[in-house]
Amino acid sequence: MDKFVSDVYQYRRAVVLLSAAKTGLFDYFVANKENTLQEVAQFFSWNRRGTEIMLNALCALGYLNKKNENYGLSDSLRRSLNQKDFPLVKEWLFHEWRLLTRWIHLPEVLESGLPYREPEKNTVHRNHRNFIYSMAHREQENTRILLEKIDLSGYKKLLDLGGGPGLFSIAFLEKYPDLMATVFDASETENIAREFFKKSPVQGRLQFRGGDFRIDDLGGPYDAALLSSILHIYSPEENTKLLKKVYDSMLQGGKIIIRDFLLNRNKTGPLMGNLFAVNMLINTEEGNAYTYSEMKAWLKETGFTEIKKKYLQGRMLLMEGIK
Repeated sequence: MDKFVSDVYQYRRAVVLLSAAKTGLFDYFVANKENTLQEVAQFFSWNRRGTEIMLNALCALGYLNKKNENYGLSDSLRRSLNQKDFPLVKEWLFHEWRLLTRWIHLPEVLESGLPYREPEKNTVHRNHRNFIYSMAHREQENTRILLEKIDLSGYKKLLDLGGGPGLFSIAFLEKYPDLMATVFDASETENIAREFFKKSPVQGRLQFRGGDFRIDDLGGPYDAALLSSILHIYSPEENTKLLKKVYDSMLQGGKIIIRDFLLNRNKTGPLMGNLFAVNMLINTEEGNAYTYSEMKAWLKETGFTEIKKKYLQGRMLLMEGIK
């Protein structure tokens, strides 16, 4: 029963934390080291009682500290929200807030079989930018381990399919001076990606190709292809077609690299994979999390051989195959 109660109450932590991001409270404390309850309430035009309850709850959760009558970010959170990375962290938190407001519609999604869509249409562009910046935040956290696990020595031309801001491509190009990369993503991602390209000395070896990679020409030929967090968006049939398209864009002997969420053989774990599958149910037409054997079968059906797997942090899978 303790686990049951604890799991039910988890949403309370998330709502408090994400509300602090959504309202700008974290921005406020990043800019102002310490402030009194009265100063915070006055700045936000908040009710004093509500402000005190919110600030004290964030203290209890370990995100704020209270010294005498002053509140400020805890040391650990201040390190996480340092000025350099805070814009990306903030966009990720906004993205999670938007997902939270969708997750409460899970009963409706189970009944209809269709993903939940907000009735408002005027925030589509803002949501896309938020998603790409959120993606950049997650890529920053995972770049180091990806560089350790993937060897692109001797490869010349990389396709980063659905690469968003292109941070993985940038990292690979900085490590491998003879490599060039094409980031293929939606056309509206290009301006955002180029913001990140311009910050790297390898921008001259980076190309952006915009379009719908399920329909449009992928370019090439490539001798390496990276599909990071792509296959979970689509159905098994769509993934087989997409992998065949990638296969056709590659040179003989080329390497495909897949990074995605993983389910065990019975599809009953790990928990992060199953919860991500629920996220796909809520947000996509046919997305899901998959098992290694399922993804391996798609690669073999497409024509890839020498398929290998590596586990990343226990919840994601890295696969490689050769054309």
